[in-house]
Amino acid sequence: MTSRARVLTSVLHAAAIGGAPAVGTGPARAAGLTVPVQCEVGAETVLAWDDVSYDLRGTCGVVRVTADGATVTMPAATRLVVEGNANTVVAKSLYDLRVLGAGTSVTTPSITTLALSGAGSSVAVAGLVERAELGSTGSSLTAGTVNVLRLRGGDAVTARQAYRTRVTGSDNVVRLRRSDRLVLTGDRNGVTVQRGRTTVRDRGEDNVLDLRRRKRR
Repeated sequence: MTSRARVLTSVLHAAAIGGAPAVGTGPARAAGLTVPVQCEVGAETVLAWDDVSYDLRGTCGVVRVTADGATVTMPAATRLVVEGNANTVVAKSLYDLRVLGAGTSVTTPSITTLALSGAGSSVAVAGLVERAELGSTGSSLTAGTVNVLRLRGGDAVTARQAYRTRVTGSDNVVRLRRSDRLVLTGDRNGVTVQRGRTTVRDRGEDNVLDLRRRKRR
């Protein structure tokens, strides 16, 4: 048993003494239970209990959510991987975020790298995303600034600024306040850029572009 599993099992058994049902080390349901978890640098923290509220503390290395229906509040982390479905995560800044599960919601101030492939999931970033790749259907990214943005599936992105955007998928909806460079090879995408000048290369079919140049006084 890993140190992470031992810590989590101890916490759950301690909660059981107070009246919650005792549970083992495998995935299980423990509705209504809030579990405090102390992160350790260099260790992987696995959250595997369905329908649990997790309160992570300390300095997190890798956090892996395999549970379904969990609510996670956590500090900054080197890497967050969400494999389960219908989870809600509120985190401090993340270096690497991977959303694999469906119907998941993640809120964070900033991300260095984002890979979103879970259908119907959403990521909200108040500040900067250095590199984002969306390859899902029905998912969304809302961000302040995205340096490099790539859409391979059929998703939606809203941001104030995206410096380099490449759309290889189809049926994406992109709404940007400003964009420096836009390349489209997919079809039936809708892209709106509200201000500034955008360099565009459109090699797809039936794409709808609304690019508004800055007005000169």
